[in-house]
Amino acid sequence: MGVKGHVRSWALVRESLFVRLVASLYHTAVDLSILPLPNFGLTSTAGWRILSAKIRVVYVRNILQIDVEDWYCDLELRDWSRCEPRVVGATEKVLSLLKDARTKATFFVLGYVAERFPDLVRSIEDQGHEVASHGYAHRRISDQNPREFEDDVKRSVAILEGITGKKVKGYRAPQFTVVKETLWALDVLRKLGMEYDSSIFPVKTPLYGIPDAPLYPYAIESGNGKEGSGFMEIPLSIYTAPFLGKRIPVAGGFYFRFFPYYFIRHALKSINRRGNVAVCYIHPWEFDPDKPRMEGLRWYHYYRIAATEKKFRKLLADFTFTSTEDWIGHEGRR
Repeated sequence: MGVKGHVRSWALVRESLFVRLVASLYHTAVDLSILPLPNFGLTSTAGWRILSAKIRVVYVRNILQIDVEDWYCDLELRDWSRCEPRVVGATEKVLSLLKDARTKATFFVLGYVAERFPDLVRSIEDQGHEVASHGYAHRRISDQNPREFEDDVKRSVAILEGITGKKVKGYRAPQFTVVKETLWALDVLRKLGMEYDSSIFPVKTPLYGIPDAPLYPYAIESGNGKEGSGFMEIPLSIYTAPFLGKRIPVAGGFYFRFFPYYFIRHALKSINRRGNVAVCYIHPWEFDPDKPRMEGLRWYHYYRIAATEKKFRKLLADFTFTSTEDWIGHEGRR
């Protein structure tokens, strides 16, 4: 091979490395449908046959969601009044981190919190984030009948819309309790004029999950969980382990605190490399390591909570996020 052939081959290697570097840095999917390959049988002076490379670079914006509830909201409602409110300071910390990272998110605000701290909701909205519903009293859907659920959601929506003056489009169920037995809740949400739900975890856990649900956002037929048209489901992200095929929840909350950050990053990168959106969530109380210890809250409420802020800063630096509403408007209806 002559000097020109060596120069040409090195150029191809550099091009391939550059494309992969761009994909890594900007969280993209790269499709090299035809790779440049050497052909040593040619008699050309360079000794190479240059095949054209078709490169498709897809920029992936992910979805970030904040579940705004106070640290005690997994307790019974009758116990809330004796607990110290800390949600304002914790949420303001999240807002500050998002401002520094120039990142927008969806804030699923509990109606109980919005009713008591309307200025917090105004601050969220004024900073350009989406305000959506987390229900009013943080009751699991599985503990309600359809009428009770409808009243709970209507109450929360009325409070939020009264504060922001804007339509509430989305809903997040407490403890992700849209499961197979409660898919009727989607009919209620559609009846109330909601445009999307983000409560289905496509993995089975002791508390929630629909293990055979689609992995990425889809239009859903209310009431039966099947793909359809119109109303959208925005499932939380999971990582499918290679070879084993096992689904592992990595989207946020306890899982974000439990797994080392390098694994979280790898899992989300693997989703983005295929051109798919990652959907992540976090609670403001997870940024409050000084929150009170109380009997009745399980160990996972406190597990590695002091490390949340540092890991979250890394997440915002390594990935691009937007709100659910914005993602649906630009990507979800394609």
